[in-house]
Amino acid sequence: MIAAVGVAALLLTLPSWRRWPRRIRRAGGDEVLELAMLVALGIDAGLNLSSSLTWVRPHVHPELGAQLGSVLRAARLTGLATQLRAAPGPAAKLLAQVGRAVETGAALGPTLDSFVEQLTAQQRAEAAARMQRLPVKLLFPLALLMLPGLVLMLAGPALIEVLGRFAATR
Repeated sequence: MIAAVGVAALLLTLPSWRRWPRRIRRAGGDEVLELAMLVALGIDAGLNLSSSLTWVRPHVHPELGAQLGSVLRAARLTGLATQLRAAPGPAAKLLAQVGRAVETGAALGPTLDSFVEQLTAQQRAEAAARMQRLPVKLLFPLALLMLPGLVLMLAGPALIEVLGRFAATR
């Protein structure tokens, strides 16, 4: 009987095991932050924007690398600023801001630094909001798992003594 339940559980979870290796984490805020910092490093090192993007491309998340590659390929035809502003994908905000800076002739270093500061502040605010929700989420495991053990530990010896006296009087 136990073996049949184990085999059934294995068969029910088997399809999820086959999908597991294909799950690739999508590029998010951390990867875009890393991209912005690496592009800023390339700019600070003296590279121009297209050289910095080319240098950064193999060092970032594959999704961001593909996005940068398509932007750089299309930039040969229509110009880098136009392609940066129109780039879709996870790094669209960063590339649009850099594209506007290229169009207006603004310095790229401060533009990238301000983007990094904004994204870092946003991530900190999200982390603070998650931390504020944590006590509410931990309330139910605490009440259901830890509180009964604590009650037994505190009231158990007194309960054993009362039951022992009750048994002795019988």
